[in-house]
Amino acid sequence: MAAFNPLVVEASPDGYFDKQVFDDKPGVGWMLYLPKVITQQQVPEARALIPVPAKGKQTGTIIVSVTDAPFSVDNPEHVAIANRIEIRLVDQDLLPAYVDI
Repeated sequence: MAAFNPLVVEASPDGYFDKQVFDDKPGVGWMLYLPKVITQQQVPEARALIPVPAKGKQTGTIIVSVTDAPFSVDNPEHVAIANRIEIRLVDQDLLPAYVDI
């Protein structure tokens, strides 16, 4: 990630954009990278938080919504988990708007 310093990276299947909570912000989908240290206490809905290190320190986090199967927009539970994570991130001002990326 450090090679190009992204402000966000989304991994979600086709069709998720129409199911995400906010039209003006990235969706969590299956996975979302943010260049911030995010803890389980901040986002308890996440099934996994993967630290992304650079130069010996954590510089970002991959937030994973589903770990037991590939994310599916046809699975209402998968979509609900991702949506709850999006709301939690926005409530804490952790999810940027597209215009700010």
